Amino acid sequence: MYVHTDVFVAQSPKKKGDPCGDAWDVYRDNQATTLILADGIGSGIKAHIAASMCVSRLKTMLSMGATLREAFKALTQTMNKAWGTKDPFAVFTLARILNNGQSTVLSYEMPPPILLNKYLAQVLKGRIYTEDKAVILESVCTIAKGEALLLMSDGITQAGIGKHFPMGWEADGVRRFIQADLPVDRLDGDALVTDIHAQARAYWPAGKGDDCTVLAAVNRRGIIVNWFSGPPVNRNDDKKMVKDFLKSKGIHVVSGGTSSKIVAREKNTFVNVKKDLNPITPPAYEIDGIELVTEGLVTLNQVFHLLDEDPDEYPDSSPVSALAWQLRMADRVNIWEGKAENPGEGLIAFRQQGLMPRSKVLHSICEKLLKMGKLVVRQTF
Repeated sequence: MYVHTDVFVAQSPKKKGDPCGDAWDVYRDNQATTLILADGIGSGIKAHIAASMCVSRLKTMLSMGATLREAFKALTQTMNKAWGTKDPFAVFTLARILNNGQSTVLSYEMPPPILLNKYLAQVLKGRIYTEDKAVILESVCTIAKGEALLLMSDGITQAGIGKHFPMGWEADGVRRFIQADLPVDRLDGDALVTDIHAQARAYWPAGKGDDCTVLAAVNRRGIIVNWFSGPPVNRNDDKKMVKDFLKSKGIHVVSGGTSSKIVAREKNTFVNVKKDLNPITPPAYEIDGIELVTEGLVTLNQVFHLLDEDPDEYPDSSPVSALAWQLRMADRVNIWEGKAENPGEGLIAFRQQGLMPRSKVLHSICEKLLKMGKLVVRQTF
């Protein structure tokens, strides 16, 4: 089963109007969701630049194939060299959550993470060691459905230092704050980070304190959409492409007339044309056992534009609306893309209407889905 990780963040700078000295990002691949949180030394522009550079480098290394530990080690060595110099310096945490919930958290001079479910919150323990001047914490855990992992900058854990608490709020103080509201029927990630952030800000004197960031990763059962579009270059791949597509768990969508015929043939069934209920969009089709079957090029181009619109305003009885809604609802979109050329795509009539070729519009849709926080796994044939 695919477990999806929703990410919630509450953040504010030390001084209102200044850039925040903390930075964060999320990197998703077909195996895991990786959270990155960095805290630049000091506050303001200098801290913001240091934290942003740290996050950017870590995400780039991961996207280029580095393992979690390789990326962490590389940044650790860089920061050890920068410690005490005028070079940009930031402390940071990397948390990798596999799609089955197994997780590893690596922290460089950062507050420890907190693991919580509907009943209990606990500060994660782990292996603590020093490397040069830095304190490193390695923690492992499993985050099941309905459970969450909390990462914080020290603006949260040091809140109230010297006034409300001798050493600040500390991770255990945050844990107790969370525990006071448990048990609950369901963890609300947005409310969780908002409440913790607000309490930390309240502990700091107005206009003083530190940059504050709290990040929650909440696991739940993920929604998968499997999307088949375009015939493969080699017709001998039809059988394998359809077989892999059909055996994948989740919702199944087919786009394109030729694609529909291939899927129906391999399923030993037929393609039926549905009654056209919308004059603007192309007709939809039906194949037994497939949740949604649409036309290809025109539908994809309309979906590309519709993804930017409010779903409440989507046209009724439209295959374009249905496909856009399925993609919006999905957490993971698996795409089987056939790369066979369609001679019709080069006709002047299509270019006159501003229609992008299938491969280009699919790529553009994927970019939008990634910006929406979806995991997109694209296979070409």
